[in-house]
Amino acid sequence: MKHQYSLSLLLSILFFILVQGNSEKCKLSDVQIQQSNIGRSTDKLDFVFEVEVKNLCSCTIKNVFVNSNGFATSAMVDPKLFRRESNGYLVNDGRSIASQSSIKFRYAWDHYFKMTPASLQANC
Repeated sequence: MKHQYSLSLLLSILFFILVQGNSEKCKLSDVQIQQSNIGRSTDKLDFVFEVEVKNLCSCTIKNVFVNSNGFATSAMVDPKLFRRESNGYLVNDGRSIASQSSIKFRYAWDHYFKMTPASLQANC
């Protein structure tokens, strides 16, 4: 009987640890934003920058917002990938980004704009 109680207690503790590990919330630091200068635009005046917004969290995230003060572009950016909304910029139309997946878009300007994660919702 004592052995059965010990086994039940051990299994309960392991279950609690596993459930708690899976309920991990994603942090802003789990969103990686990288930009690459891929050359001049067709008009040769601006540089084209490719932006990759990557989810490093083990959970799926959605409603990812980015801060980018003064952002401007001379080339149209697909608004489903990146658009001004409220006080920031919404990525991927607010849709989910799976763990280890990324969204890419391009813009053109004479310099790059610093972009930082502002908020997100985790689906754990």
